[in-house]
Amino acid sequence: MPHQHVYPTNYKFAADRYPVLIKNIRKEQDLWRCFVLDLDILEIWPEVRISPFGVVEKGDADPLTSGRVIHDLSFPEGASINDATDATSICTPVFEPCDAIAVEILRQRRHHPDVKIQLQAGDVASAFLNVCTHSQSAYLFGGRLLPDNAMAIDTSAAFGWSGSPASYGIIGGAIAHIHGSSINSLRPPGPFNYYWVDDHINVAADIGSNCADVERSLRGAMVTVLGHGAINEAKFTPWCPRQKALGLIFDSQAGTVAMPASKIRVAQTVVAAALERTSLRRSDYRSLLGRLRHVATCVRPARPFLQRLCQQERHLRRWQHVPVTEDMRADLRWWLSILRS
Repeated sequence: MPHQHVYPTNYKFAADRYPVLIKNIRKEQDLWRCFVLDLDILEIWPEVRISPFGVVEKGDADPLTSGRVIHDLSFPEGASINDATDATSICTPVFEPCDAIAVEILRQRRHHPDVKIQLQAGDVASAFLNVCTHSQSAYLFGGRLLPDNAMAIDTSAAFGWSGSPASYGIIGGAIAHIHGSSINSLRPPGPFNYYWVDDHINVAADIGSNCADVERSLRGAMVTVLGHGAINEAKFTPWCPRQKALGLIFDSQAGTVAMPASKIRVAQTVVAAALERTSLRRSDYRSLLGRLRHVATCVRPARPFLQRLCQQERHLRRWQHVPVTEDMRADLRWWLSILRS
């Protein structure tokens, strides 16, 4: 890639939450997944590629002290790291829809009608950051920290690189394969081993030590692939018939899948706001689609409506706006009616 003559500045939400940005970078530096250097080194290393940092909210955590750092490797459009990434050379992971969890719950209920079916969610610590960047490519993942006259270089798959999900998908698949290949007397093919990127879901009949055996299998698979620091204990939930996973609530006793009330309220707000607009920015449009995908998981008749909205997403460019047509407005009113019911 050609040398940069003008370096991009970080986004306003990174500047406003600079302590959060620094906190995350120092954490990665301590784990040897990021180099922090004097910014003046750019004078002798002009080949280092600088991309802007951003900070977004992370779950329900306090935004003043916590957040997710985004390295915007899609900037500038047409000349970014993501544009230069050869997507054809990266294996594309294929994830099962989360319907598979509900199908497994129903299957186990049929096989064990008088037994409680338990669920558990497990999570890998730092996900993408377990994938190392090739030493000859690390210089492409730089970012500036102007208040400290410093520069950070990611040495692991950055959250913002188009190749990160696919690269990590290989690791997630390896964990799921090892876990699913372990011996389980109540499920001869092996434990149910659903995963979505770094989230792993267990479903098991509460008979004897079965739940403990399945959990031990998943933990062992994570440690085997990524080492002893692989398990995110904060997100490894206790066994329970009612479990929140992938943004939805699965209840094995009631036999239901539902959206949390808080997500329904947010989706209502997003759809109502879209109805008041004449056009939507790409980021707002994708946020809208993300909210509605959860609805379509729980309400099957909603899927054709979601597919119709998704058709425009494929052709969106970075700064492009999506017009809110009368047909789209009619669809949005239908979505709002479903959410309010």
